[in-house]
Amino acid sequence: MPDEDITSEWMIDNTWLVGSPQEVASKIRAIYEKVGGFGVLLTMAHEWEPRTEWERSNRLLAEEVMPMLSDLTGA
Repeated sequence: MPDEDITSEWMIDNTWLVGSPQEVASKIRAIYEKVGGFGVLLTMAHEWEPRTEWERSNRLLAEEVMPMLSDLTGA
């Protein structure tokens, strides 16, 4: 794929997990089902500014997204 074809929209659709907590949970579940499961979800961040937004994103992941996926871990 040529570099110029990689846009923010392409990344949102194909690589990043972006959206409401429900959308992100759905995307994680789809990946889980497609690959046959996984043991760990790793998050990465290179831009921590504004820090409050980064903290909010992590809080939403922990408090809203992950509880929707608790059946995947057997917890």
